[in-house]
This record gives sequence, structure tokens and C-alpha cells, in this order.
Amino acid sequence: MSPSRDFPPPSAAALEVSAALSHEIRGEIARAGGWIDFARYMELALYAPGRGYYSAGSAKLGPQGDFTTAPELTDLLGRALARTLRVELATQRDPVILELGAGSGALAAQILDALSDTRASYRILEPSADLRERQRERLARFGERVMWLDRLPETPFAGAVIANEVLDALPVSCFVKRGGRAVARGVIVSGGAFAWAEGAESGALGTAVAAIERALGAELPEGYCSELAPLLPAWLASVTAPLARGCALFVDYGLVRREYYHPQRGSGTLICHYRHRAHADPFLYPGLQDITAWVDFSACADAARAAGLSVAGFTTQAQFLLATLAAQPLSGAADAPSLRELSALKTLVLPGEMGERFKVLALRKGTACDEPLPGRDLRDRL
Repeated sequence: MSPSRDFPPPSAAALEVSAALSHEIRGEIARAGGWIDFARYMELALYAPGRGYYSAGSAKLGPQGDFTTAPELTDLLGRALARTLRVELATQRDPVILELGAGSGALAAQILDALSDTRASYRILEPSADLRERQRERLARFGERVMWLDRLPETPFAGAVIANEVLDALPVSCFVKRGGRAVARGVIVSGGAFAWAEGAESGALGTAVAAIERALGAELPEGYCSELAPLLPAWLASVTAPLARGCALFVDYGLVRREYYHPQRGSGTLICHYRHRAHADPFLYPGLQDITAWVDFSACADAARAAGLSVAGFTTQAQFLLATLAAQPLSGAADAPSLRELSALKTLVLPGEMGERFKVLALRKGTACDEPLPGRDLRDRL
């Protein structure tokens, strides 16, 4: 696909990085016999050392980047999460909060400000070197209360694990139903460019799709395309393994299984972001754009239970924020909310914006806390 005229052209330096990554991916495709699973392509495009989207130095967040997250717009999500964390960690003496993929550090700053009267310390596991530097600048005022990790903690801790828009960046395998079976969709090189191509039947993929169909109580139709995250169970078990007791909070855009694999959603949920333009071409400027898929929260719940956690709450971002704001207003009683605050609130809670698309999933492990997650409890939908 030729880049659309609607896409701003990358700089010469950025194009060099993309070309180097493309060369690396072509080599992997050649070594694999001419075809690789899309999950491997996505992994390289996002995380290849020094060249992948989250490993290179391009701007990602904010006006100069490719997308904007809720903490960049307002502190409302940070305040709401902090209120939930305060309740969850109330019985722990020196709790640790571990954030996975902290972006610009905005969410961390908001939570630390809201919990300034507690003994909670903050740890960040960030794979992107440039984002880590942005975080250090933004969080310098918190001093030694914040620490960056190169790997997950080896020593168990009590506290919380949080991740905002991290699950959607887990590599996904894509499939299509052919003759009643699930066939993997992968990547080849055609005419010097990357292209989609169907591969051989995969036993593991077929088993996974068959399990989805059993849960749905129906087979997916012929030609139906979608995706699943094969690394999700192992990833979730890994990131929550050091948590001896406490909670895990995940915020992301996604659906429950019966909505994710609805017959009318036959082209999947894969989406790319480049310079604040959402599109469907994962082969545009490899390494210079974000590639994501919506989150199957039913699969997250299954993975959590298999890892020894309980599902403590599940609700929409709108319900979560509005329930929190009912107890903690937007501004002080004597102050009217600013236009900026009201605009940000609309973006975060309206159904056509982030309100219904984004969900909040709360997990617990080894804790007696039974406080419900703010907002309407939607666990029965999982």
C-alpha cells in the first residue's frame, strides 16, 4: 500500500529507522521460509531493539506524537485510580505500586499527587528508553519515591500493579475461517512490500479458536476474520507473579468475548495510529506507527483466574469515573469547572468517545479487601 497523501511524511532520519527495521523483518520472513505469523510481525514492529515503535526514539504521545491517552487530557483518571488504590492498599504498611508502561509519566504523577499522604512507593517498568527519560523529567520532584526497573521484581511485594493502555499492545495472531477451520493470517514480502497471506493450519490456533466458539455456543462464519492474543495468559501471570497480595488494575479499550467475536464484527479489531490518524494498514512505516488490537476482557478474566487472582470488578470507564466524581467533584466546591476540564470529561465519559469503549478491570490476590470497584458491576458479562 502506498502511503496516503493524508499521512504527514516522516523525517529522513525516521525513514532510515523504518527502512532498517523493514530489512530486519524481511530477513526473518526469508529465514522462516517466506511467511511469518502476524503476531511475530507485530512484535518486531513494536519492540525490536532500537528500531521498534516502543524501542526507538520517536514521539508517541501528545500533539507531536501519534495518539493521546486519558492522563494527557486530564487528571480525572489518575484521581479515580488513586481513590481506588487508597481503599485497596489501606491495610498495607508500605505498599508498592508497579506501573507497566508509564507513557509520559502523567498518570504516575497524578496518582502520586493524590496519594501524597501515604507511604506508597512507585515503581515503573518501561521498555522504551525515550519514554523513560520523559518520565524521569516529569517525576523528578518525587525524588526517591519513584524507581525504574529493568525487569519485573524478583522479591514479592504487597501493593498494586496498574497498566493503562498496555494490554492493547500485546502482539496478536490473526485468523480467518476457511472450510470450517481457523487459518492463520500472516505476513509475506510481495513486490518488495509487506502483504497479508494465509498460512498453513495451526493446531494451537485451531484449538484456541475452537475454545472461543465453544464459549460462544456457535461457530464463527466462513470468511470471518479476527485475532487473539496468544501471549496474554503467560504475560498476565508473569506481571502479577511478584504481587504477594494486593490488586491489579487494567484500563484499556476492549470488549467482552461475545461482543468481540460478534458475527457482525467480521474484520477484527486491529487498528493502527500514526500522527493522530487511525487506519487499518499495519505495514505503513514499520516502526513509526502504533499497532494495536482491542482487548478481549473475557480472555483477561480467564487468564487472571488461571494465575490465581480473583476478578474483583469490571466496568466501563464512564461508570468508573462518574461514580468516583460523585464522591470527589471535578473542582473544589467554590470553583466552577473550567472549559478544558469539561471538554476532557466529555471525551472520557461519552459513549461516542472513550466512555464505553474503555473498560476498567480490577483483580485481587491474597487480600481481604472486598470494596466494590466504583461504577456499575459488569462482571456477569465476562
